[in-house]
Amino acid sequence: MRLLRVLPEPHCLLPVPKFDAGESGGAEHRTAALAEHDTAPDQAIHLTAAQARTIAGDVAAISQALVVLDRRYRNTPGWEPIAGCDRLGWAALATALDVSLGQPDYSVDQTGWRPRTKPIGGPAKPGVLGVLQAEHNLLVRLASFPDAMNLRLVVDSQRLLSAGLVPYAQRIDPDLAGQWGARAETYSRVQRELRNIGGRLGNGTAAAGEAANAVSRLRALAPDTVIEPRMLGGFQTLFRRVDARITDILESGVERGAFVKRVTVPRLVSGDGRLVHPVRERFVPVASAADLDVIRIAREHLRPAIEPLVPSPGASRADLHAALIHRPPKRNAPDVPRM
Repeated sequence: MRLLRVLPEPHCLLPVPKFDAGESGGAEHRTAALAEHDTAPDQAIHLTAAQARTIAGDVAAISQALVVLDRRYRNTPGWEPIAGCDRLGWAALATALDVSLGQPDYSVDQTGWRPRTKPIGGPAKPGVLGVLQAEHNLLVRLASFPDAMNLRLVVDSQRLLSAGLVPYAQRIDPDLAGQWGARAETYSRVQRELRNIGGRLGNGTAAAGEAANAVSRLRALAPDTVIEPRMLGGFQTLFRRVDARITDILESGVERGAFVKRVTVPRLVSGDGRLVHPVRERFVPVASAADLDVIRIAREHLRPAIEPLVPSPGASRADLHAALIHRPPKRNAPDVPRM
């Protein structure tokens, strides 16, 4: 048996059976390795007592589920029972009772290691999936800082993409279509403000290429194409992340001095005989992010302040808990309402 520490108190230890390498698939091993990584001593010190109780409750619930399955299939030919199943069941029950005495903190779900997001390679996906593929790859490529020219191309692509998806979303979710129409208008304003912003630091060629792919694939869709609600939700998730990333790029560009602002320089009109005197313009460094209207627009519309939400147990925990406490009615007992 191997002990997994899930609470800071020394008495709250839950025994977990140790399996051989060949008894389960690669997914189970990766899950166990990830759990050990996130609950290692150098990571566990950052958890609060309430977050640790939440993890302990999850481990107890999963252990109870293993015990239930082991008892249910114990009489199945060839079934290998869990060693010390009764002891594991009592330990899981004791841990669950201990956890229930306090209030769990489900914000722990937002912590821990997450795999690095990678671009979706290969040929373009057919139909709407190709647009989602390009938008996903755009988000990944925006991890590298773009220069001002490529940033303008990316911003313009989001304007075209939002406006082009409005007719498709209108058939399924009119409220979402209204949000995307407002997003297109916001990016139109950002695009106008970026005309006065310059800067050659960065690259962003790959991001601009993916942005062009998204727009061209959207234009290739048939007008009668029906986009499922699940795909609309995927677009909305990507849009929120792209909006936040573009806002970060604008703020970071000002802080690191990568962007400069176009200003008009006054000049004296000389009597050189020319009928048209061009306006003298210069690019000057931006002292503060508050000096740019594009930063204000991005902060107010692309990344508005989100009210903190109370973390909930989530559907997976609720379903597992309902399955554990479920007791099927007796087959021979009549289902008669009680007085």
